[in-house]
Amino acid sequence: MESDVATLQNIADTLKEEPLASQRVLAENAGMSIGLMNAILKRFVERGWIMLTNVNLRKLSYAVTPAGIAELSARSQKFAKRTFEIANKYNEILCKVVSDASQKGKSTLVLYGNSYIKFLLVYACQTFNVTFLEKSASEPITADAFCVVGEQCEESDAARLVEQGGVSLLELLEG
Repeated sequence: MESDVATLQNIADTLKEEPLASQRVLAENAGMSIGLMNAILKRFVERGWIMLTNVNLRKLSYAVTPAGIAELSARSQKFAKRTFEIANKYNEILCKVVSDASQKGKSTLVLYGNSYIKFLLVYACQTFNVTFLEKSASEPITADAFCVVGEQCEESDAARLVEQGGVSLLELLEG
């Protein structure tokens, strides 16, 4: 079912860019054969997600129906909910980690390299009055700070920083 909704999203995106897209164009954009696209379109018509209209004797036009749009909307809401749940879980973990580091006398957290969730580290530091700093992954570990290695670091840099006493952000979140 999830792959059907992903295919429906692909069709909707294609039709948004090219409202009179042919089955061939829909198939190419979805990375599938024309025969498979034909079968999927028939199934989507049966489900009420796609509407077919005749442009002329040889050409069909496709449109995503309100039911199809509702299905895509439900998928977006599920994705957003799942994303928020993960962000909340990571926030709780990082707040605990920063709180523990603060209680152990660390007044500074240094993020080495980049992280997609840097904002959560910044928030945790602000919450527990810990100074947040960023450094390049090529710089050495700061001895008196709690040092976190961002998940976007090159493997070699990450390994070196962890060896020097830094903690992998990914390991903090998994651990």
